[in-house]
Amino acid sequence: MKRSLFTVVALLCACVALAQSSKLSPDLTRRLQTLSEQDDVKVVVTLSRKASGNFRPEDLLSERAIKRRQKMVRAGVLPSVITVEDLPFEQADLRALEAAGLRIQHQLKGLFKVSGIIKKAQLPALEAIEAVSEIDAVKFFRRPPEIEETHSVAPIQQTPTTASTGSLNYGASFGQLNQINVPAVHALGYSGQGVLIANFDAGFSNLSHEAFQTMTIVARKDFVTGQNNVVAPHSHGTLTLSAVGGFKQGQLIGPAFSSLYALARTEDAASETPVEETNWAAAVEWADSLGADIITSSLGYLDFDPPFPSYTWQQMNGQTAISTLAARRAARLGIVVCNSAGNSGMVALPANTLGAPADADSILAVGAVTSSGVRASFSSVGPTADGRIKPDVMAQGVAVRAASASGNNYTNASGTSLSCPLIAGVAALVLSAHPNLTPMQVITAIKSTASNANAPNREIGWGIANALAAVNFYPLSASQPSLPKVFALHQNYPNPFNPTTTIAYQLAENADVALEVFDVLGRKIATLVEARQDAGSYSANFDASGLSSGVYFYRLRAGAFSETRKMILAK
Repeated sequence: MKRSLFTVVALLCACVALAQSSKLSPDLTRRLQTLSEQDDVKVVVTLSRKASGNFRPEDLLSERAIKRRQKMVRAGVLPSVITVEDLPFEQADLRALEAAGLRIQHQLKGLFKVSGIIKKAQLPALEAIEAVSEIDAVKFFRRPPEIEETHSVAPIQQTPTTASTGSLNYGASFGQLNQINVPAVHALGYSGQGVLIANFDAGFSNLSHEAFQTMTIVARKDFVTGQNNVVAPHSHGTLTLSAVGGFKQGQLIGPAFSSLYALARTEDAASETPVEETNWAAAVEWADSLGADIITSSLGYLDFDPPFPSYTWQQMNGQTAISTLAARRAARLGIVVCNSAGNSGMVALPANTLGAPADADSILAVGAVTSSGVRASFSSVGPTADGRIKPDVMAQGVAVRAASASGNNYTNASGTSLSCPLIAGVAALVLSAHPNLTPMQVITAIKSTASNANAPNREIGWGIANALAAVNFYPLSASQPSLPKVFALHQNYPNPFNPTTTIAYQLAENADVALEVFDVLGRKIATLVEARQDAGSYSANFDASGLSSGVYFYRLRAGAFSETRKMILAK
């Protein structure tokens, strides 16, 4: 009897030791139970080492990314411009993964992970590789609820929800911007200049829309197919991109219409297959290498129907989901991350309805309110599983004016997908005014000046953002432009243009200002500004939709100052 008991105990110990030595995660182990030996499985492999060698920052990053990271080094957030997370993997380790049967999809250097596809029968060979420390199942997710659209093609009339401020005619987008006090910041001359915004979405189907004609897109990447073409038959990206940076006088103006943009397709919304968040994490590394200052992401990851492994609300704790870890690292590298809180509505405590990476502790999770400032019923609530208040701030997410996926039409759309880019635009305005701020300083400015800052809660966080108050949260410093010392008229941008362009100028003192446009015969075409203005920097937008191609001139008169410049309309 004793011998039999000893044998049983020994066998149990051996089984426990075998289980402890396995590199397969519990999620992957459960997933494998539903698969045959020749079935494919998507995995995330964690590697324990990186390549050795003397790498310079310029070997791994763009000049813009290096400058942004230097800001974080000066702030004491980063020990150096590049760290071990930035180093590439050992080529021998990657070859070993492929030899074991792994078809590599993404190399997530910052997280020490590689994602890919492998047959169940090949997993033992993958486990046997020395550099492999863990093999997990790729998490799959149900897409968030679709955005509701109400198309509108009629010309916009001036109503209580439309307005012109200075030289800008916001049309029907005035209400969504005025609620967060953006027009007041535009009047100061800030419209996102000098800021690179990376937009992650399901594709951008209508980049030929008139609202994008003055937008500068510096990079595009499809992380679903690996191509550089981000056009996909889905309206979501068109909506979100236009909300943050679109520009068409009288129709739609986004808060950051002067920013640069990088577009990433991270989600395949054309099919009913589940979505994986490793695309999102790979896009973060791409955006970082480009030097992006802001990521706006109207995506969220939480659950999918069995047998796909998924996160639970308890895992919305800021340190579990791959996208959350990637977002947290992005903030450490100097990127302000804005992500939709989600459209899953209310739930009783202690649960939450957040979707990763909205649970990250160093990003802005954005909820939605109506035009009157009431929380939208669909807007997701916190707190995170570890007790932090989410969402962070709110903006309009019901009947938001946006560009439509068809022609040059416009639409009203709803969802935290629309409130998120509005807040990303506020962050861009803050960075335009204070380019040396770190992400946490930007977030502090936005949260501290929001409508509910004195009593933040799980439903609306710190409340509705106030762009002007956020810009003025920090005093004028070396990082912020002081009042101009001289009068100046700058070259319009873009130039040549079609059909709109921006003309910037500066005033050294208060003056009566006239900004006018003329044709080559000296005939006045338009008066863009005719007003008394204080000393400062300004910009005006010129719409030449009804004019023929050719050379035009614009003249600034401010007191005794007068200057004329040439611009080219190329249709």
